[in-house]
Amino acid sequence: MKEWTALSVVKFFCVAVMIFVHAHIVLITNSYAITDTSGFFYGITSRLMFIGLFLFTLPIIAGAILRIDFGEHIIYEKLKNYKLGKIIKTAIFLSVAGFFMNAITWGWGYTFSWNVLQLVSLSFVVIAILMKISSIRAVFFAGLIAILAAQPLRDFLGNMDYGYFASIFIGADNSYIFWPFSPWFGVVTAGFLIAHFYLKCEDSFKFRIIMTILGATLVAIAFFRGELLPYLDPLYIWAPSLFQPKIGWVLASIGLFCILIIIGNMFFNKISLKKYGIINSYSQGILWIYIAQMFVSYNLAFYIKRIFPMDKPSLAYFILPIFMLLFSWMVGALSIKFLRGKSIVVTLKKIQ
Repeated sequence: MKEWTALSVVKFFCVAVMIFVHAHIVLITNSYAITDTSGFFYGITSRLMFIGLFLFTLPIIAGAILRIDFGEHIIYEKLKNYKLGKIIKTAIFLSVAGFFMNAITWGWGYTFSWNVLQLVSLSFVVIAILMKISSIRAVFFAGLIAILAAQPLRDFLGNMDYGYFASIFIGADNSYIFWPFSPWFGVVTAGFLIAHFYLKCEDSFKFRIIMTILGATLVAIAFFRGELLPYLDPLYIWAPSLFQPKIGWVLASIGLFCILIIIGNMFFNKISLKKYGIINSYSQGILWIYIAQMFVSYNLAFYIKRIFPMDKPSLAYFILPIFMLLFSWMVGALSIKFLRGKSIVVTLKKIQ
């Protein structure tokens, strides 16, 4: 199957924004809190919160990757000749990688924080099961329900103590549960469905028109609802206001992905990507870059802030973001060189 170059370009751009935003956040906060809300960095960050939409396209990209991985196993809108064990192993690996990242970055007490890798893992398994027992229509309706039910469900339940497993599905007001299944499963399914539509139509006029209209409509809905700028909580940047947002923010993330894909198809789908070039390295090494940059940027920021004051903008501010962008390129290139296309085989031998 021909590589979808536009998706690689979109991955590159969104990963680059993620790297910069994470570096920005750890520089301007202390343990993700902003003490001076009258300062320059709080003001500029609160006014540019829409940039965070690029980060929220990452689970959409994951859904698209899953559909591409299924490839020709989808026959008559159902998943055929594809063992669920494969996707379960992938989900376990992603979840364990995410828990490991939590532990080494924020400490063992945060090991089981529910982050984007755990969301993607659970979503992959649910999508695979739905495609096995039903069809792609079930995936669409399940994703739609996850988006539409999120806010009414939380309003109905109120500020209850749900417990860890229930919070995974509906969210919680704490620093452990991010990316709840509802609504974010819906954006994973959106990526899956968009990729499915692309594989059926390829870069046809029909695909471009529908994606353009859909993308512009979803972003417009968020704009007119006043939900393109979620509240920036100075007490904790990653507060529920960001990860349990109004529906407009969720729709806008899907709309942005549609627009980015169209732009990618129009201008970049015919380019040839260099194996270790920055676009291919960011795209193919997205998992390892995510884990590595979270750990490195969070810990390196402490040393940078000891040397350079962060009370005002200066050239020193750009040291960490630029370093992290280059460091992530190296991580992605190394992942291609040593891990791409290779499998790890574990053999157990009985001890005599």
